[in-house]
Amino acid sequence: MLALDLLRPPVRRVKTWVRRHNGGLAADLERRYNLNQLQRFEAVLNRHGRSFQTSSALCEFGCGEGRLTQYLFELSPLASIFGCDVRREAVEVCRRKVPQGRFTVNHATPPMDVEDAAFDLLYSYSVFTHLSESNHKAWLGELARTLKPGGLMLHTVHSYEYLRRTARFSPESLLKYQLKEPVEAFIRAGRDYLYVVDDPATPEYGSTVIRKEYILEVWPRESGLELVEYVEGAIEAYPEGCQDLVVLRKRP
Repeated sequence: MLALDLLRPPVRRVKTWVRRHNGGLAADLERRYNLNQLQRFEAVLNRHGRSFQTSSALCEFGCGEGRLTQYLFELSPLASIFGCDVRREAVEVCRRKVPQGRFTVNHATPPMDVEDAAFDLLYSYSVFTHLSESNHKAWLGELARTLKPGGLMLHTVHSYEYLRRTARFSPESLLKYQLKEPVEAFIRAGRDYLYVVDDPATPEYGSTVIRKEYILEVWPRESGLELVEYVEGAIEAYPEGCQDLVVLRKRP
């Protein structure tokens, strides 16, 4: 028997260990995945002299069941934390998971039940990847209303870079976009806004790809905010390619 073989536990013992620890391993991997994404937001915030840690009033737009929101209470210990989502059952999960936060249900279209100038930091992850063009414009203006002067707003989007990344690594994820030509041909055509409805019963929610140049031109106009940075491929999201990160600031 080789010395290396003595170091290898029997297969049965390995399988037993995996079964016993799988729950903990899955939870650890999920935490790593979630915090990796929040680290990308934090890195971008730091470039603009901001941090989760220094926020006093923070909002996650489209908080879901609190996948990211749950960590904000560690990262932003001085902040009042607010989350909203269109799914009532998801909001109820948040209320149970982190009762110290404030969570509300919003409609698929504006307005939000929030006062003007409520937050110094507002962000969303993979919300603008699902909105129709008219609805996303409406939400840009509405979310800007809730931002304090000098406040920052960060949103992730799917762009042409997302299409390229997904075409290489997980092309099956592109089927929902119903592209009639190869990805590079679609990109050369220069279409600004691609939106495909997932379910006719919810026409304001689907699958969205937005051209970078469109965002640079349209978002400042629709939001009334200053677009201070656009980070292409900021957050890796296999098998959904990657997400760009757009940073807007409300003038003091």
